[in-house]
Amino acid sequence: MQVTSAYKKVFNDATEFPKNITIDLLSRYAAAFGMMAAGKAIEKVFIDKTGNKDYSFETFPLQESNVEYVKMVVPDLEPLEFSAILHGDKGSLFAPPMLIGFSQEKSLIETEVNDDDPVVIERWGTKPWDITMNGLLIDLENRIYPSDEIRRLNQNWKYNGVVKVIGKQFEERDIDSLYFKSISFTSVEGYQDTVQFTINASSIKAVNFTLLKPNS
Repeated sequence: MQVTSAYKKVFNDATEFPKNITIDLLSRYAAAFGMMAAGKAIEKVFIDKTGNKDYSFETFPLQESNVEYVKMVVPDLEPLEFSAILHGDKGSLFAPPMLIGFSQEKSLIETEVNDDDPVVIERWGTKPWDITMNGLLIDLENRIYPSDEIRRLNQNWKYNGVVKVIGKQFEERDIDSLYFKSISFTSVEGYQDTVQFTINASSIKAVNFTLLKPNS
């Protein structure tokens, strides 16, 4: 794969110094999802970990953090928060930003007729959103296989019910709840501390809204 000069600089910036480890997220996105996807997700982010385990972070430049931020809430479990890690404060964040895709179809009842326009739409409707969430699990603490992060995400995945979701990308599409349909985990070649995951989900309306408007 041809790498542009701008990206070469990013990769060259990811170097190690005594008592300091640099984690280049861009190269991990590129390895997991491809260069184009990495460029769309984040232009340059790397995380410095010093010997005393204090964190410092450099970001140049990012999309608005409120666009990247996603929070998924499963009952009785600690919420999963995905976002850019800014100003050295990881806080409650679970993982870096996800790459999210949305697709939706119309639900139509079509009848063929003998006319110049051979189809009549008898009923219009909209199917739920199909949602694909791609992300990375990284052990920022020990730089080893992210077993704890995988276990935590898997515990959320095992929940058989409606999951509350918060984030601008979801709010724009009137999505406040979803349910999980499938999940996959894949090792990222060349990065023992990083695992790629993909979650497929569908949007769903809250139960009370469905009961109030059963024909909507």
